[in-house]
Amino acid sequence: MNTRTIIFTGLLLTVLFTFSCSKKRNPEKETSNYNKKIDDYITHLIQADEIPGMAIAVIQNGQIIHKKNYGFANLAHKVPVTDSTLFRVYSTSKLITSVAIFQLIESGKLSLDDDINNFIDNLPDTWNEIKIKHLLSHSSGLPEYKDIENQVQLSDDQVLEIVTKKSIQFEKGSKYSYNQTNFWFLKLVVEKVTGKEFEKFVKENQFNSEDNKVVYASNSLLVIPNRVPKYQFNKKHNAYEISSFEAGERSLAGNGLNTNLESLINWNKKLDDNTLITSETKAQMITPFNFQNSDDLFGYSWGIFGPENKKYYGFPGGGVSAFMKFVDHDLTIIILSNGFKSRPVISNVITYVSGLVDSSLIRKERMLNEDIRLEFILNNYDDALKKYNQIKADNKEINFERALNTVGYHYLLDNKIDKALSIFKFYTKEYPNSANAFDSLGEAYFMNKQYKLAQQSYEESLRLNPDNKNALKMLDKIEKLN
Repeated sequence: MNTRTIIFTGLLLTVLFTFSCSKKRNPEKETSNYNKKIDDYITHLIQADEIPGMAIAVIQNGQIIHKKNYGFANLAHKVPVTDSTLFRVYSTSKLITSVAIFQLIESGKLSLDDDINNFIDNLPDTWNEIKIKHLLSHSSGLPEYKDIENQVQLSDDQVLEIVTKKSIQFEKGSKYSYNQTNFWFLKLVVEKVTGKEFEKFVKENQFNSEDNKVVYASNSLLVIPNRVPKYQFNKKHNAYEISSFEAGERSLAGNGLNTNLESLINWNKKLDDNTLITSETKAQMITPFNFQNSDDLFGYSWGIFGPENKKYYGFPGGGVSAFMKFVDHDLTIIILSNGFKSRPVISNVITYVSGLVDSSLIRKERMLNEDIRLEFILNNYDDALKKYNQIKADNKEINFERALNTVGYHYLLDNKIDKALSIFKFYTKEYPNSANAFDSLGEAYFMNKQYKLAQQSYEESLRLNPDNKNALKMLDKIEKLN
């Protein structure tokens, strides 16, 4: 992307940010209809993916058109999710960190082109030209500190000494590679520039500094009033267990925010009203970084998703949270939850809800595939099959491989192999030229120890796609077993 393109993109995004906050609102705009449609979908989603508790808000043109709590904050005591419930947002925290950096840039205390060694001591000479912009865009090439064994028990100096002896992974700016070291270093930069603890600076400048609904902690087992645990499903015991994940203080900027839905709604209002940073700075923050690899698309800590005319910006966290903005539609979707049995695809949720709210954002194929997925998971096979055939007949141009494959793996991962085999067999009949269909069926047969049938499925997948490395690997494994 050349300089002229970057400037034009930034100006366009500035216009969109400014315009989106000045649209005329229609208070009578079918809010009740939105509520019903969104509520039905979220209710089915929670049932299908067995999500313990959730809070969701949908905001358009400055108006909250859907805000609701679902399910339980605490499964053992059947405590419902309420407006006071605090959720760990995991990597969605990175959006708040990005705003903190751009606040310092606006105040003249920092620049995207500042070298990180201006703020962090004892870095190798080979790291001298890694800049703030490389941290924000995940293009630094820095080694991953979280790969260090028992790093949580080590001091910053000890981790820094170990990580600086590792080799740079790639040339700075060349590509996008998600890395937590970037956000540890951004935390250190904020603390060096401001002379304050990272979390104190953020609360003072983005939230109410006395707000006990905004807490920074990356330890899942700390007792924090009203905070929900994250539930993980233990297949061995067929029950949920509380996550004991601890990332340490170094990860606060990357995944440490704990908050409730209302606080994020208020934070979003400040962002939309240009109270946190100006519209020009917001546009710069979500402008695509100029990676040498032109296939990579990512802003300054803000992900860029969706097709060109339905693009949205934001970030998900831990499979349990998301904050996404359709900038040119003045639409924001906030999702907070506390676990799952079957990991939901956050992008599907964002796509589906946005399509319900704004007809210009409808992505028919994605939404219908989600409908089919939910049908097969929530209903008996015969009823779901009737619904599938009806939807397929009405939408002959739509490919439903995504849904069938996802449903098959839903059952496979839940160790319901008979159901998985039924879906995958149906998948191969519906799409007999799909190498992926036969690869998936082969995996189900393999898990069921039907090795001869698994072999046949993988051979057919390989015939359809000679480059299928997984099929080659599995055929070799089956041969050794035989």
